[in-house]
Amino acid sequence: MSKQAATPALAVNVRELLKQPGAHKHVVQRGPVPDLATPVAWVEPEAEVTVDAEVESVVEGLLVTGQVHVMAKLECARCLRVVDQEQLVDVRELFALDPRDADDDCYAVLRDDRIPLDAMARDAIVLAFPAAPLCRPDCAGLCQQCGADRNLTDCGHQQGEIDPRWAALADLDPDDSRSGQTSEQRHVTRLEE
Repeated sequence: MSKQAATPALAVNVRELLKQPGAHKHVVQRGPVPDLATPVAWVEPEAEVTVDAEVESVVEGLLVTGQVHVMAKLECARCLRVVDQEQLVDVRELFALDPRDADDDCYAVLRDDRIPLDAMARDAIVLAFPAAPLCRPDCAGLCQQCGADRNLTDCGHQQGEIDPRWAALADLDPDDSRSGQTSEQRHVTRLEE
């Protein structure tokens, strides 16, 4: 998990919750959060991140439960088109009361009795980004020969031949419970039924 920034973008004063286990308050914080990016997904620097959460005082610290919302840009892993996608991520994180008690698995209340929600939001969003995003489930991708977007045009090129080592997989039907049979064996079985 990333550690808190020097000046958190989304910080909430929690002084009234400290040392009162069971006390809670609802918070909604909005603002930009820097460094929300992976090689294939990112959030524009000026985009507004919203944290809508309940902060509850518990014996171990402050428990933050809620959702983080932002509009992200994703680059399709097949056709390289950039698409906007709403990210809505559930969060449940513990903030230690003393920064010295915070380990790699939790955050800490700042010295001025505020909790930095930006670090939690950044971690939640980046971890929720897909590793190989798609613009749509049936994206045809780019032509392997000329690079044309096969979603927009038919360039006329045939897609690569199947590697002979994998050719036997073409006969398998992933929806057929009798996997392992060739299409001829399945046909014969169907005729016998």
